[in-house]
Amino acid sequence: MSTSAAEGSKKKTFVVIIDDHKDAEALNRRLSVRQMHLAEATSRRKGGFLVSGGAILDSHASGKMIGSALICSAESEEQVVQMLMSDPYTVGKAWDMDSVRIYPYVEADF
Repeated sequence: MSTSAAEGSKKKTFVVIIDDHKDAEALNRRLSVRQMHLAEATSRRKGGFLVSGGAILDSHASGKMIGSALICSAESEEQVVQMLMSDPYTVGKAWDMDSVRIYPYVEADF
């Protein structure tokens, strides 16, 4: 394999911020598919795709989930989008895909 081909397939790290929908039923939809989402997330973590993830809260006091933050290891941003599109939170209309922000990410070495 050539060096450029090997570099092209090297996994990259991305940070993903995605808001939940804002309508009154969004939290209920999120909660209704949460166990499926967590099972999928566990599988993706074991497979090395999901490095870390969790809920974004409106405040620590209320604990109300309003979105998610993820760190993913993937070959491309497109692969991250494909994962998001198939996630139970997207399929179950909890995540608002119009709000997704995906950034290249490198962890500090300290």
